[in-house]
Amino acid sequence: MHDVLIIGIATVDAIARPVDEFPGPGGLRFFSDLTTTTGGCAVNCAIALARLGVPCDVVARVGADMLGDFVVSELERQGVSAALVARDPARSTSFSFAAVNSRGERSFLHTAGANAVLSAADVPARALGQRRLVFVTGAMLMDTLDGPPAADLLARARTHGATTLLDTVYVESMPRSEWRRRLDPVLPHLDYFLPSESEASAFSGQDDPATAARAFQRAGARNVVIKLGQRGVFILDATGRETIVHSFPVSTVVDATGAGDCWAAGFISALHEDLPIAEAARRGNAVAMHSIQAPGATAGVPALDVVRQFLRTQQEPS
Repeated sequence: MHDVLIIGIATVDAIARPVDEFPGPGGLRFFSDLTTTTGGCAVNCAIALARLGVPCDVVARVGADMLGDFVVSELERQGVSAALVARDPARSTSFSFAAVNSRGERSFLHTAGANAVLSAADVPARALGQRRLVFVTGAMLMDTLDGPPAADLLARARTHGATTLLDTVYVESMPRSEWRRRLDPVLPHLDYFLPSESEASAFSGQDDPATAARAFQRAGARNVVIKLGQRGVFILDATGRETIVHSFPVSTVVDATGAGDCWAAGFISALHEDLPIAEAARRGNAVAMHSIQAPGATAGVPALDVVRQFLRTQQEPS
């Protein structure tokens, strides 16, 4: 087993670009390019980590179908073990259609499929031992894992000495009471909570990232890192120190799909080296910057030496 365990959602993504407007009922519009790739937070992060040279194991659930075969084969092709990926004969593999507009922004149509029944039972007890980092990603989309089951899983990971992390997905149709039901039990068992700005605002009811971060910390999370998109990330660390780590300028955004997952891979790769939280966030920003300059979720992620060299040449943006 490897030092890093990632638990979360796996999908197959069909990415269409550019799509600046959807047709009405019965209408037809053309787009130029279609790319079919693996996706989902856990798969994206695992592949990005592999591209950075950090081996990991991934726990996910896919269907016993053609798309599930594709997910497993792509993980193995990228150097990620699929030994802990469960095959579900009763559910289809999760599928997303991503429409990317001319500015690189994306909109999704999604079916949960097997992700909806990923559970703590899919994580063997032996899989939690001897881990340095355990990352649950895709929370709010995993109906049978979110909430108390995830909290118990993360608590057990901590008893084995692991550092725990959680990332979330913003589900616009979900009421805030349901977000809180799924999130509140987990926060006391987190060393790092990694929401986006929109997720942090929705979960906390606070528009200001610092205010939201303090609320999450009061609820039990040790460190809170809020991704601010093009502005970088806001950090509230375990000592109460607040820091903004700015992003790096990008002249052309090709595809922002998976940028947050690639950011998490960069962040985790730095924690794996015991780097300070601000340096980990800066590496995350650099990996995400590279990722959005190529089509697909992870194709733009370079080798770790390339990322290190890039960071050595950069001044901290202001």
